[in-house]
Amino acid sequence: MRTAFILSPLLPIAAAHFTLDWPAARGFDEDKMPTFPCGGFNTPSSNRTSIALDANVLPVDITFHHSQTAVSYLLALGSNPGDNFNITLEPTLGAHGLGEFCLPSIPLDSKTLGVSLHDGQNATLQVVTDGDNGGGLFACADIVFSSSVTTNTPTSCKNNTGVEATPFSGSAATRIANESDANGAAQSGSGTATSSGTSPTSTSQGAGVPLQTASWGILGAAVLGGVAML
Repeated sequence: MRTAFILSPLLPIAAAHFTLDWPAARGFDEDKMPTFPCGGFNTPSSNRTSIALDANVLPVDITFHHSQTAVSYLLALGSNPGDNFNITLEPTLGAHGLGEFCLPSIPLDSKTLGVSLHDGQNATLQVVTDGDNGGGLFACADIVFSSSVTTNTPTSCKNNTGVEATPFSGSAATRIANESDANGAAQSGSGTATSSGTSPTSTSQGAGVPLQTASWGILGAAVLGGVAML
């Protein structure tokens, strides 16, 4: 008797668009990542990551699961800021490659933020990338600035081999990633750079091109070349 075997096709392995690894994200649900402002996690975490107040910098470690990505970094001050991510920390950048990518020293000085931080101040980081079919993907991390923490110690902060990133120039540098495609061009139907994709969001002074000069001057070729940074 001949026994017939039917081989089922292999199911595709689901891959996240990106993950926010440090500071610790509020949560992760790949299906909800297109949901503004925090990928479906609207309640601030009770377990905030402590950030060294006097360091004046913020390391951010993410992992890309798309080979080409536009990414923006924004900040909202307060314990429960809702969708008020009105401080742009970095010019929107274009990244190539898969795996871990870290910016070790995003400036948090008063000139960059437009305000002075204080001990015990709560804030929320928002990381935004361009979406598969337009729009954006969102993840948030809740943080607290502490004078008792002297050094920021992310669980990891390095760039995977082959991961490279450069800041976009001109209007692409100030266009939030959910309004951008992976090459920095405006998505069809998009207008003024926004964080929600539906209504304009203001940015603090020091964002955009002036910030690009300050922050990327510090990071230099280490980020551009994808060299590991510890």
